[in-house]
Amino acid sequence: MRDEFLVVQAARGDRGAFTSLVERYGSRVLAVIEKQVGDHHGALDLAQEVWIKVFAALDSFRPEAKFRPWLFAIVFNSIRDDHRHRARRRDRVSDLGPEHLEGAATADRYDPTASVAEIEHIDAALAGVPEPFRAALQLVDALDFSYDEAALSLDCSEGTVKSRVHRGRIAFRDLYEKLSRGPRRSAHANHWTSSRRTRAFPGNVPAQEKLES
Repeated sequence: MRDEFLVVQAARGDRGAFTSLVERYGSRVLAVIEKQVGDHHGALDLAQEVWIKVFAALDSFRPEAKFRPWLFAIVFNSIRDDHRHRARRRDRVSDLGPEHLEGAATADRYDPTASVAEIEHIDAALAGVPEPFRAALQLVDALDFSYDEAALSLDCSEGTVKSRVHRGRIAFRDLYEKLSRGPRRSAHANHWTSSRRTRAFPGNVPAQEKLES
């Protein structure tokens, strides 16, 4: 059943249709958020907020539009809001003296469960890719968005997305090579587009273009 039909049905009050959308995209939304915020528990909370926003905005969805770019536009707007909120909180904390910070809890960082060093290098390299290149890379190379869909999600031109993806791939490659202490072997070149993608974005996601060497 097409996403757009489910959205229309959900907007008419069909909770089952909305549940189907959450089941279809929930794991991928969470994976994208985790990569952006680096905080597993924070990502869970933010993903829940995203779906609340999606539900509230169902009436604004145009049936002739595509659901995926519309959904991930909400995802990335929410991530940007979260980054601003965290930045303001860091600013407030930085104003406190050492006496106020004693015993403060450290931030809960997402700890990848993969034990293979190569997977850890890929995670670390992706985390090190600067925004907004990382967001474009995630959409195009991890979620198989077209450049046009990614442009709609990121509210920019298709040419801008292509440029960001290109620069993101270069940044990812350079960071990966530094972390793995040497140029990628052939197996490494395919890891982001196969093993890692399957782990991070489960579900029926079609094959995608490989990263540039």
